Amino acid sequence: MFCYKCGEENPDEAKFCKNCGALLKKEETVKKVEIVEAPRQQQNTYQQTTSSKSSSNNDGNSWISCCLCIVGIFIIFAIIGSL
Repeated sequence: MFCYKCGEENPDEAKFCKNCGALLKKEETVKKVEIVEAPRQQQNTYQQTTSSKSSSNNDGNSWISCCLCIVGIFIIFAIIGSL
């Protein structure tokens, strides 16, 4: 194996160049990995946040409506029962 820095010939199992001391890199063991993240679009994030808030408000409104209906049914039964 030859040193990429000074060109000195070194044994294949050597990790450093015997002439200049540079780290000998083997092509099969050195791999570069580049991770690229796509930027998030704020418009989509805003829409998702807005829709989740409105769905929680709708759940609260439906809960109140359900309770009012049950109370109304009890009142109607109370009126009918007293006749």
